Amino acid sequence: MSADASAYGGPPPQRRTEGGPVAAALLTALGLVVAVWPLSAVVQPGSWGEGAVATAGTVIVAGALVRFLLRRAPVWLAIPAVPIVQLGACAIALTVFTARQAGRGWLLPSPEVWRTIDAFFSAALSEIRDGVAPLAASPAIAVSVATAAGLIAVVLDLVLVTLRAPLIAAVLITALGAAPGVVVREGANPVWFIGLALAILFFLHVRFAPPGSERPAPATRDETVAVRRAHPDAPLRTRRLPAFLLGFLAVLAALIVSPLLPLSASGLNVGGGSTTLSATLDLGKDLRRPAPATALTLISDDGTPPYLRIATLTRFDGSTWQPDRPATVPLSQGFGDVAAPDGVAVHKTKTTIRTAGISGSWLPVPYQATAVRGENGSWNAAADNRTVIAANADAADQNYSIDTAVLQPTLDQIRASTSSGADVPADLRALPAKMPAIIADSAREVVGGATTDYDKLIALQTWFRAGFRYSLQTPVDDGFDGTNVDAVARFLTVREGYCVHFAGAFALMARSLGMPTRIVVGYLPGTATDRRSDDGKVVYEVSTDQLHSWPEVYFAGIGWVPFEPTATRGIPTAFTEDSTSAGGSTAPSAGTTPAPTSTGAAKDPKNLDVPNAGATGASKPTALQAMPIVWTALGVLAVLLIPALIRRLQTARRRAAAGRGDAVAAWTELRATLQDLGLPASSAESPRARGERLVRERGVDAVAMDALVRAIEHASYARQVPDAPPGAADLRPPLDAIRADLRAHVSRRDRIAAVLTPRSLLGSRLLATSTS
Repeated sequence: MSADASAYGGPPPQRRTEGGPVAAALLTALGLVVAVWPLSAVVQPGSWGEGAVATAGTVIVAGALVRFLLRRAPVWLAIPAVPIVQLGACAIALTVFTARQAGRGWLLPSPEVWRTIDAFFSAALSEIRDGVAPLAASPAIAVSVATAAGLIAVVLDLVLVTLRAPLIAAVLITALGAAPGVVVREGANPVWFIGLALAILFFLHVRFAPPGSERPAPATRDETVAVRRAHPDAPLRTRRLPAFLLGFLAVLAALIVSPLLPLSASGLNVGGGSTTLSATLDLGKDLRRPAPATALTLISDDGTPPYLRIATLTRFDGSTWQPDRPATVPLSQGFGDVAAPDGVAVHKTKTTIRTAGISGSWLPVPYQATAVRGENGSWNAAADNRTVIAANADAADQNYSIDTAVLQPTLDQIRASTSSGADVPADLRALPAKMPAIIADSAREVVGGATTDYDKLIALQTWFRAGFRYSLQTPVDDGFDGTNVDAVARFLTVREGYCVHFAGAFALMARSLGMPTRIVVGYLPGTATDRRSDDGKVVYEVSTDQLHSWPEVYFAGIGWVPFEPTATRGIPTAFTEDSTSAGGSTAPSAGTTPAPTSTGAAKDPKNLDVPNAGATGASKPTALQAMPIVWTALGVLAVLLIPALIRRLQTARRRAAAGRGDAVAAWTELRATLQDLGLPASSAESPRARGERLVRERGVDAVAMDALVRAIEHASYARQVPDAPPGAADLRPPLDAIRADLRAHVSRRDRIAAVLTPRSLLGSRLLATSTS
């Protein structure tokens, strides 16, 4: 079937701009890709992509097949049949993808299938509510995305092809495609922006019509003119000029505006700027920035800068470490007290933090936090890993204080405790089914004859710090810049990498020895500056290139103990007889933390230590921070004004034709004006009946209306002389008079809506339903 055929398989009513079943399927698929593609920013790669393609593809193919088979069927049957069959196809695809063994004949959905899908939905909602972006590609997420893709395909096909409402379809895919970027607070993606503009161009250029609603296609220019004269109220079957003009302007706006929009946090940000916090081990891009900026500044009451945590990662599937989804309570309820075994010392202190160049859904806090004060917005506390997660807030421009209580066992106490014998959930020790032998073999070789779990872990930490080299570039050059088991095996062979490789390898090697582990994402201890707070405390600065990850190991009775295997970074853990512990509670020695290379402006340290930490406000953005917002607003405004510009150009073109005596152009403009103002404009109404109604109900000038009616009747029904020039009468004065009278008899809101959101540019079927 040619793409030139009608959408339902009949003869083409007009060449080039009319689409058949194949064109309808391709156009729906294009819109679906634009709408769903940005999900890759919030969901990790996995089976959700295959499920979405299979489900949506089944829906789209089913729609094309129905249109072809019902190409000669009456409208009342052909139109509802398409979405009904598509919904059935979607249900079958979901049955096969989700629980085919529970389906009838492995194809048809059964009550058990619907219960399974409902359970997946509930699990997905929980993962979305408690999880962090990018979400793991779990089965629940995969089923939910596949279902959403199928339903979007049905709705998009209905709006775009059946209702013939391309602008509504454009708004739909724009909203769906923009939502993931808003959720993860990423900037505009220029490639997606241009793809969206091109999709809108095709939406407006290709037209579809249900069976029985079109007249035979004119084959020549003379026949086209005759058809227009015979049917002056019929919607035009081509909108080449508005479609191409709208597409051209949208692409132009994308090329001009998108480079000015805020970049995604994962891209290079030369000269500083804000980093979006991420609870994943994808830290390489931020660590490789050529010009790191200040992320935050802090003051510690005990004079020691602590490690700061954002999130923990426990589940490992052999490919990626998944962020934990701990239970949370409102931050005002706190984390609960830190339980200390008899004889184990507890060190309590307070840290005050002011964020400067970060944003996101987590507040960096020291371990173990017991209370947080002074934060802006709504936050939740996760007692399981002592982290702070946003309920409705952002980490940008925060000034808050954290109370901490850290256990400090002596060397004998930590040696007397057990890690491999601790009673913990199985997933804390879980290893992938297929793991390279070098991981477990190296662990056994390194620990040698160590007799306690603590001594084994210290042996691992020392082995990494002494025998490996820190490098951000080697993993990229050698192709193992990741966290999967093959990357860990390659790292153990090459012995060069950065924090994610050290932490991942340490955690897996410790698990191979039976010890429960997890990985923490956060920041290294800050670097001392020459600034002081009002009470003389040192102000520490943490830069964006001090993003870090490190492993923690669980000890029975003591809890989670951090270790620092990354060579030349951080502070190695070392307990002593006098109950002093490293790993974040002792001052770093010279050279253990990277020197600051930030070019970002430092915040005033006087604002860090204030008597009332809760009395803080959002800081005023600088010019560099405000300009992307201004350009974003201007870009959105420009896009919103495109329909008004298209309508204005359309009006000017028709008025020019009316000035040359073209009655069809004048009458078409009158009908478009009625549609824009929300007034009835049924194509079943004759010109004379419409003229009499407008004079009677809307008070338009009777003389002007009579002149326009006579002109369109003459053009439509009078004998046409071949090659005769158009009438010489200027129809602009009566047209302008009638349009002015119509605008005068509607409300100001309707007049503004007619300019900004002209309804005449919507699909003809939708208008026929809403205005007739």
